[in-house]
Amino acid sequence: MLVAALAGVLLGALAGGGRYLLTRHEDGGGPATAATPPGTPATTAPGSGSASAAPSPAATESPSPAPTSPAPAPPPTGPHLNRVQDPNGFTLLVPDGWQREEKNNSTFYRTPDRHSLVQVYSMDAKPPYEMAAATDADLVGSNLPGYRRIRLEQTAGDTAELEYAYDNAETGTRRRAVDHILVGPDGVAYSIIVAGPEDDWPALLQGLREAELTGFCFTARCPAGTG
Repeated sequence: MLVAALAGVLLGALAGGGRYLLTRHEDGGGPATAATPPGTPATTAPGSGSASAAPSPAATESPSPAPTSPAPAPPPTGPHLNRVQDPNGFTLLVPDGWQREEKNNSTFYRTPDRHSLVQVYSMDAKPPYEMAAATDADLVGSNLPGYRRIRLEQTAGDTAELEYAYDNAETGTRRRAVDHILVGPDGVAYSIIVAGPEDDWPALLQGLREAELTGFCFTARCPAGTG
């Protein structure tokens, strides 16, 4: 009878149904609690009461190549310059092949086609900026074809500059000029003009202008070895 009773208890336990709540990790989400679907076996790690999916490997991105700066453009090249002591008492730099000419109290060095030039002449014993402004007014009043002032300003070392453009009737081109005015040793203002076709700015004529600003001097006062 005892054996029969024990057998009845064991059979009742096996016949009882059981339900389990499992913890499930969803891809990209946090933990969620849900019942195990019917007919789906639960998989648990040894010693753990929950099923865990393997973590997804972190997505990796290929590093973008670092941007590279373009190579700097080579400096513009210009004609070979010769240091010339002019008979009128100044020294300047003259490109190969340019021809000297005197006209209307001015000294010119021109290209053979007369498109570009360097001009030097004396003005009045007045401050450079005043003379630059007066030059601008004169050019406006002269009805120079297509005259346009680009800039008028006081520059370093008590000098002034007037930059302008106009239609050159002699060559049929649009000409651009920079008039740099400084005070000479006699207290008189002097004008140094570099001019030429607009298409030659800034590469060629801008380089010549900068060379004249550093290379021009009055012969009696030029640094040793340059006059």
